[in-house]
Amino acid sequence: MNQPHDVQVVLSHDRKYPFHASTLARSSVFFASMLTEPSAARLSTKAKNAGITKRWLVELVEMPSTQYPAGQLELVELNSNGERVDGFAGRVLNENGRVPTKVFEHWERVLYAFYGTEIRIADKDMGAALVDCIGLIEVAEYLGCVNLIGKPVEVALLKHGQVLFRSIQANPQEWADMSFRIRSELIFRESIIHLAGNWNTWKKHRATMQGLTKTPDARRLAEKYHRRLLERSRALENKLASHYPGKIAAPKKDVPVKREEYAKDILVWMALCWYRQWLAHKIIANKGYNADDGGYSLYKDIGAGGDAYMDKAVLSQFHSMFPITKKALNVIENHVCELKEVMQNWVDKSGLLKSNCQLNVEQYPVNHITCTEFERADFPWLKDEREATVAVKKGKRPGGNDIAQRNLEAAKRHQEHRETNFSDEDGVMDEDDEDEEEPFRAPKRGRIQ
Repeated sequence: MNQPHDVQVVLSHDRKYPFHASTLARSSVFFASMLTEPSAARLSTKAKNAGITKRWLVELVEMPSTQYPAGQLELVELNSNGERVDGFAGRVLNENGRVPTKVFEHWERVLYAFYGTEIRIADKDMGAALVDCIGLIEVAEYLGCVNLIGKPVEVALLKHGQVLFRSIQANPQEWADMSFRIRSELIFRESIIHLAGNWNTWKKHRATMQGLTKTPDARRLAEKYHRRLLERSRALENKLASHYPGKIAAPKKDVPVKREEYAKDILVWMALCWYRQWLAHKIIANKGYNADDGGYSLYKDIGAGGDAYMDKAVLSQFHSMFPITKKALNVIENHVCELKEVMQNWVDKSGLLKSNCQLNVEQYPVNHITCTEFERADFPWLKDEREATVAVKKGKRPGGNDIAQRNLEAAKRHQEHRETNFSDEDGVMDEDDEDEEEPFRAPKRGRIQ
């Protein structure tokens, strides 16, 4: 068990860590490419007899910056005695009373994770947890070992419960990026639900669209599920605008129906006329599926029924246009209430007011649709995993080297994805882009004779 340490990682003058090259190379893409036999020091017989085993020395030569978010490691040349050729003792960090940096702690936690040590993250408040999570992710991405810290980071974040989910609702693009980096299914799904349900608003925010350029898959999925919501919203609005209550369309089985038969339901027709005029005004005022909230407020009012909309004040305005008797007005009000109940049922059946997010919308109400049903097959990283899956030969199971190689290849693909240079476009949807959307064709209805 007590194998000699052949690697020393130096973060500063007082943070020097002895490790094993085999462990580091199996766990990290970065170390796998650096800790090779040609780059190792050739120790003299005298050094070996003296118990010196250090053949590689890796040093943190750059602190975190815009170019290197986690800092930068470099291999230091050693002589035949296992000593530094440059004689440097290590970086001395003088913080001059400033808040101590946590970068060394992040590096230490990730390096210790190679040996199975549990990664601990601040859980006193959301801000401290986020600082730790981002720092750990930056280090892990640099080393190519995100798979080691993904789950611990996710667990630490989920401890914050509704505080986390409220933060996701407010900044879904940032959480989509973070969850993609650590491959957190729950947080990524939550982010897409809020992006898709409020896409009409987010697509006008330059900062949001720029944030999504870091994770193009998140934008693609948000647009995909938003289109699905549009289809459901359009279908609902078409149903609301084309519903005929009872048998007013064909009051008699014998056709053609005479005018006298239709005249018997004149007050029902008036109630339907008033209701459709109110609905048409809302649609024209852009309160339907094209609204910033995707029609959520309109559907919520219709789903609530009662006096949530078209109350007595609204009906009085119609009465001023149609000066019928008070008794007739009361009858029309009753018919409008019956229509509201039917429309309320249609909204319930549409499922658009159902919430599929982890946020408690009863305690923390939202102003957009959250009924998106995210399919697990749409997680972007599952495609890479499926492509990397190799058929197991009969009678042969993967060994330790096979598993380690597979993990390194997966980590390397993740690194390559993060390093991809995306388009310089800001991602904000212009009005011309909206015009290119395929026009909606309402379902055909049978013509009433």
